[in-house]
Amino acid sequence: MLNPIHIHNANKLRKQWGISDALRDCYFSIPDSVKVINDIMYGPYGFWNLLDLNVPKNATGISPLPVIVNFHGGGFFYGTKEVYQYYAADLASKGFAVVNFNYRLSPENKFPAHLKDSNRVLLWILENAQQYNLDTNRIFFVGDSAGGNLVYYYSTILTNPEYAKLYPFDPAPVKPKAVAMNCAVYNIENDPNDSLSKWYKPRGNKYTENFNIQKYVTKDFPPSFLMSSAKDFLLPALEPQSKFFEEKGIPHVTKVYGEKDDENATHVFHINLALSIATQCNRDEIDFFNSYR
Repeated sequence: MLNPIHIHNANKLRKQWGISDALRDCYFSIPDSVKVINDIMYGPYGFWNLLDLNVPKNATGISPLPVIVNFHGGGFFYGTKEVYQYYAADLASKGFAVVNFNYRLSPENKFPAHLKDSNRVLLWILENAQQYNLDTNRIFFVGDSAGGNLVYYYSTILTNPEYAKLYPFDPAPVKPKAVAMNCAVYNIENDPNDSLSKWYKPRGNKYTENFNIQKYVTKDFPPSFLMSSAKDFLLPALEPQSKFFEEKGIPHVTKVYGEKDDENATHVFHINLALSIATQCNRDEIDFFNSYR
């Protein structure tokens, strides 16, 4: 049963964060070099199963485009593709097709609804690749905050059949070439600030055990770009994750952007396209992906 207090708290934060994000984005626009196909239905859940496809306008008639799939952040309870529309278009301007999608949110939907929807997106890409000139052999994932964790879980599902068996869906037959996990907590089980988990991993939900992910990560996990910023409240999670990947032999790059006295070097700074550190970070991630194209 849904807890009305959780719903009230989620809606309160959704309103606050929505205003903040709208103010951040009010001066941005879609680059002239990018075409956006909006509101493509990829699943059965209405608004929550819509995606936007961003493609370079000069891509018509050329080789299939490498694909970036953007997993938006928002604590598993906030966020839409619209919040990330300018960020996704900016990535597309660098020569990628970018899939920017909604997924069902908590507390109205419990884990792993978020991952079920993510899997539907990958199935949609495979089914519609020819129509939209998408290269299914060159797929990349990017996600921040909770979206970074979704990238972590889903990439592990795609690279470890034993972990995939723990979920109630058949994973898409895809392995990403590389992934970027930005300002994420990575291992929620070890997060001392985990005040939101009751919204998406309630008592009695057998899938909450899947958050203990590190025992399932193998050397087959895709090459990874890990980043945070000097004033990100999740910065302490970055170094342990980098060390864990090093021990596992997983190729990765680890970056921290900004200085401690930089008020802009905060959580998910990289989607604020007005910031020079965002420009640098996004360029670094695209360079990382290009090295695996």
